[in-house]
Amino acid sequence: MPTKANISDKAVEPRRRPRQQRGEDTIDRILEASAELLEELGFDKLNTNLICKRAGLTPPALYRYFPNKYAVLKALGERLMRVQNDALYDTLDETGILPTAQNIADQLRGQYDVTMAQEGGPWIMRALHATPQLADVRRSSHGEMVKRFVDLRVSEKPGTDVQEIERRYQIIVETGYAVLEMLIDNPDLDVDATLKDTGFMLFALLDSGPSV
Repeated sequence: MPTKANISDKAVEPRRRPRQQRGEDTIDRILEASAELLEELGFDKLNTNLICKRAGLTPPALYRYFPNKYAVLKALGERLMRVQNDALYDTLDETGILPTAQNIADQLRGQYDVTMAQEGGPWIMRALHATPQLADVRRSSHGEMVKRFVDLRVSEKPGTDVQEIERRYQIIVETGYAVLEMLIDNPDLDVDATLKDTGFMLFALLDSGPSV
């Protein structure tokens, strides 16, 4: 089994894409079993033997699609990032590109809630943070989010300094995600108060004038 120290970027890629519904169903079983085990055991104790046992599959059936547990975690991470992004996108029509501080806090609360509701969600985020080979999952998701914000801003406010607003949205997206990680790892924190403070901080950056 590869370790965090020696797995390569290539080793976390799926081996093949399913061509039939049966293959899709097998992948769903693998991901559901893995998420359950993450919830119960955490990241370090997860392994492919346990995944196979929980999913009711033989090791060759799992290895047909995933070479190791890190490839499974990548698929789980991509799924979680889509859910988080969708929770944010669903609010954009309501708030527009110039939300209030409370709107930002509410958006972050939505992302926090869907993460906590997703089986294994907190552990998936920890795995993405702790495994360098999985960093592209987060970067790709956040890059998509920043592009969505920038495109909306430019379409609604022609003449926007694209480089400046892209930098600010990147700060906002990365800061918001870091706060979600902090809340997950510090369950005693007041979630709503923390997100309200974060909303004010990020709104101040978004609402500020051009950089000097």
